[in-house]
Amino acid sequence: MEEEKSRGVSGNPQNENHYGTFQGVANYYPPLSQAPPQQVVGFPQPIPPPASTWNPLAYGRGYHTITGYAIVEVRPVREREHRLPCCGLGMGWFLFIIGFFLGGFPWYVGALVVLFTQVDYREKPGYVACAIAFHQYQVVGRALPTKSDEHPKIYRMKLWATNEVRAKSKFWYFLRKLKRVKKSNGQVLAINEIFEKNPTKINNYGIWLRYQSRTGYHNMYKEFRDTTLNGAVEQMYTEMASRHRVRFPCIQIIKTATVQNSECKRESTKQFHTSEIKFPLVHKKIRPPSRKLKTTYKATRPNLFM
Repeated sequence: MEEEKSRGVSGNPQNENHYGTFQGVANYYPPLSQAPPQQVVGFPQPIPPPASTWNPLAYGRGYHTITGYAIVEVRPVREREHRLPCCGLGMGWFLFIIGFFLGGFPWYVGALVVLFTQVDYREKPGYVACAIAFHQYQVVGRALPTKSDEHPKIYRMKLWATNEVRAKSKFWYFLRKLKRVKKSNGQVLAINEIFEKNPTKINNYGIWLRYQSRTGYHNMYKEFRDTTLNGAVEQMYTEMASRHRVRFPCIQIIKTATVQNSECKRESTKQFHTSEIKFPLVHKKIRPPSRKLKTTYKATRPNLFM
């Protein structure tokens, strides 16, 4: 009987393969004792998943540690960016807005800042808007005096450009086309910017223009509502680029005027003349009652429609 119990048992127990199904049988050696968990320094740590027991056979060989790296589990902290000046609006957009009230001088400041300094990426759109805003200039020039004509005729032109350099270039372009006077044999006597008298009052502006398309030249009349004539001209350039694919140098403004409500022709402008006009609130953003209740993620999808 003793020989039958010891049958199949070798002298060296380390070379035997033990299986957990028959560990309770008398002719097999008992399983190895479970070692207590030890603190391991390294990355990644051989730590079992949550709600599980320590098993050295499963995690003893599956991970390799690197000495010198300690792992500390803490809550991730997201670095918050500093708040922009001017009530979070940013200095660029602030200069762009007050430029309508201070005669466009802040736009020059914004253009110089974006060209010669390094600004925050969040404020760059505002500074770019200051640099590309349209201004109305009055350019006065003439041809150079000669022996045959000591007092040449002086020409004055009102045009729109983003800066004085482009205004002068546009002046010589039209003067060369109309009066055959080139920049090489002419001179600019004066260049002044024209500002709006009441930039806080909204008006109806009519613009007569001529533009070059892919098929030919066309005349057009457009109406816009804005607080300044410069804003109406900027709307015109944007609309011509989006609807007709017309580039900036292909547009020639013939005439501009302030149009009364009774003389407007376009329905897009006349719809704002009624005193009973209403603007529906189609989107409502639910805000927390206090800052401490503000969260990035919501447990339920918010209701944003009315």
